[in-house]
Amino acid sequence: MTQEVRPWRLLVKVVLLFLAANFGFALFDPPIGKLTLYNSLFPGRLRFPYEQEPEFYFAGYNAPIYEDFDAMFGAHIVSQRKADNEYRVFLLGDSSTWSIAVQPGDMLSEQINKRGSKTCDGRDIRVYNLGYPMPFLMRDLLIMDKALEYQPDMFLWLVTLSTLEPKTAETYFILPHAERYLRLAETYDLSSSEYAEPILEPSFLDGTIIRQGTRLKRIVFNQAMGVLWSGTGIDNHEGLHGDGEVPSADVENDPAYDGLLPNASSNPFNNLKLDVVSAGYARAGNVPVILVNEPIFMANGLNSEVRYNSVYPRWVFDEYRQFIFDWTSAQKQNYLDFWNILPPADFADQAFHRNASGERHFADKLIPELQKLTCPN
Repeated sequence: MTQEVRPWRLLVKVVLLFLAANFGFALFDPPIGKLTLYNSLFPGRLRFPYEQEPEFYFAGYNAPIYEDFDAMFGAHIVSQRKADNEYRVFLLGDSSTWSIAVQPGDMLSEQINKRGSKTCDGRDIRVYNLGYPMPFLMRDLLIMDKALEYQPDMFLWLVTLSTLEPKTAETYFILPHAERYLRLAETYDLSSSEYAEPILEPSFLDGTIIRQGTRLKRIVFNQAMGVLWSGTGIDNHEGLHGDGEVPSADVENDPAYDGLLPNASSNPFNNLKLDVVSAGYARAGNVPVILVNEPIFMANGLNSEVRYNSVYPRWVFDEYRQFIFDWTSAQKQNYLDFWNILPPADFADQAFHRNASGERHFADKLIPELQKLTCPN
């Protein structure tokens, strides 16, 4: 005798199971991001997982998982055990530091590692790329806060003027890490006035599978992409395009920067997020944090006496360099300025993105300074 199927009863069971799964997930908050095949079945990635848009995921064998730091760091080679004779240097910064125009083996951190540099006391200097695309300063501080779990000996924080300026768009990266942000903001009295919406503690419903669906899908997808990464060493579709087109040597005859002209009454540096940099110094504690003014493309054609490139007129960048030098000196912090060390041919598609040659030449200049910084005073 067949049992009568009662659709309503079945529907109620399905709904109850669905609710139980979602509420149970929110209640127990399982650390899904810590479940990783990287650094065991697959080699760890040399930089954080990132791809610009879903249509490029299968071209670059990668996907962003910025919503989950456990997953980001778990996929990265930095989560391996620190060697006994290792001096760990962590790079913080944006797409220029992530090295979006090249593949992993050519990026700045690997160019330095290939040299086999040592500290004054004989330890092996090992550099890890913790950069992430977009010039978001608070994002860098959030990453630093997590990175302290991985035994750094030094941070090199690569910035330029635009990095230090407030940005509404940074909100999307902060929201998934609201608890971490709020702790740092309260501890170091950080302003959140520029963000697109209030940064609030996540609610219970925010922890359900429905609300966490995008994060979970990206974690699973990135684990699956580990097969292709381990077989090819490719992790970014843009780096497959070669050096790209070097920015134009000619620039506009326009001295304005964000509406400001030279000798304007307004100070262009009043709104810089130096409180975030100061928080980084404090949060790192005994781990030195070195602010590094990264190289920029310098036009050498038409109107190059007016602007260094399409982003910076000469006057504002010259004043910024003096301003940040004075500020770091007042803070009694080390500062490295590499703004003009690279020729135009060392840049790829933008005023800040370096090609493989630029990464190599930057490493040549940075290594001696890095070795000096590891020596006792």
